[in-house]
Amino acid sequence: MKKHETFGGCLQRVLAEAGMSASEAARLVCFRSRNSIFRILSDDTSCEIDGRFLSALKEAVGDAWPAERWKTLDEALAVKRVGPEQHLSNSAFFRVLHSPELETEYLVHSHNTMEDIRPLQQLLTELTADSRLEMIITGSCAAELSRLLTRCCTAAGDEGRLTIRQYIDIDEAVAVQSILGILPLISKPWYNARMVDDNICPEETKALLRVSAIYILQEKRSGQDVMHQLIRYDGQHYLHKTWEGRYHHILPMIDRWRYQLELLKPMPELGGSAEDFAAYTARYQQLEHDCTILSIKPDIHFNCIRREQLENAIMEGFAQAGIAAEPELVSLMDQLIAIHEARYQNMAAKHRPTHLVYSLEAMERFMRTGVQSDHFFLQRAYTVEERRAIIGDLRQTMLENPYFNVHFLKKDMPELYYEMTCYEGKGVLLLDAFTGYALHDDHSEALITLPAFMQRFRSFFHDELLQKHVMSRTETLAVLEQLMCV
Repeated sequence: MKKHETFGGCLQRVLAEAGMSASEAARLVCFRSRNSIFRILSDDTSCEIDGRFLSALKEAVGDAWPAERWKTLDEALAVKRVGPEQHLSNSAFFRVLHSPELETEYLVHSHNTMEDIRPLQQLLTELTADSRLEMIITGSCAAELSRLLTRCCTAAGDEGRLTIRQYIDIDEAVAVQSILGILPLISKPWYNARMVDDNICPEETKALLRVSAIYILQEKRSGQDVMHQLIRYDGQHYLHKTWEGRYHHILPMIDRWRYQLELLKPMPELGGSAEDFAAYTARYQQLEHDCTILSIKPDIHFNCIRREQLENAIMEGFAQAGIAAEPELVSLMDQLIAIHEARYQNMAAKHRPTHLVYSLEAMERFMRTGVQSDHFFLQRAYTVEERRAIIGDLRQTMLENPYFNVHFLKKDMPELYYEMTCYEGKGVLLLDAFTGYALHDDHSEALITLPAFMQRFRSFFHDELLQKHVMSRTETLAVLEQLMCV
């Protein structure tokens, strides 16, 4: 589909490709008036009429047309329904939620000879092997690039030999794609994302910060400094140029705005102590308190599990790990129990809309194993009786509190890889769905407070996810009842 192609224009093109006239199409779908089809082709009809026509055409033609042709028409209709910008945002949210780690082979061409080509991963691996690096990224916010940088740069970053600053375009049209593209990197301590603000940056600086490029200052062990400039000129290829010496005219110009641009801050790091985890949990309590919550994750939220069940699983898990219930641990558990009780009561009883979207496959896995996708690493698996009680509570809360809603994704939806939660007026939280909350491991988590991002997520959640991709309330209640028998 061409960018921003209208539904009528797309249908006209598709009919021409198929060698079918508009009159033939109208007869196939039993339209009473030939004028109706011409109004559709002229984009002079509503989305409802277009949708009915497309459904009837699919039923009449079916597999005689390739799947790609139907996909093109579906996409054109989706663009008409929500507008091109929201459609791009919806597609970006779906990619993050459902896409496994895609591999893109970025290639680097030497400025000196275009025949000298090698993978970007190889270049980065060589540069990070034993040098100190200062890296600045502009323009590019692709998740595939972020994953590649995570693979190649984590060791150097953890050793204190690498820093990355990335300048993120938060223009409303691209804010969602930009932020979701850096999600794999966002919580790394050696990575900083700074938002390009129209109100601060002059036009020439904004133009520079929107060029897809990577600038690397390499400090070799020998004391020699090398400047690397990689300019991206298509979806896969970079042009690589190097200079000896520390300074390059572009870097000072970029760094001039380093402290003026707003930092896209991740949630505070967990740290390595139990006290840090208590403080971290308290921050969640503050986020959730008395606000509308829209959330999608593979399986049950911690704050939907009763205190008794969670407490038993954690304390017995500590005991199985050889950790004695000493006074300090008991005191900490008392803090966590109080926080958790407040979170549970807020989730179950508050008079604010709560919508929780789960994967049926992941919930079935939870019922078989007693392990959540984000299972706390020191707690034991829930027993069969506990699992049934947890699901029973979820179903009962849904029946008793009209503000509390559970939804299951339809069975044709792929597995979830990330968790997203919108806390009304406070931000959208993005994190790895399989974090495990191991305090000593990387924990990718960020609260995005940008108004445009929050609005795009709300529209995606209400108008796309809940309208088209979840089971009905009746089906959901029946599934919850069936899960208690797994």
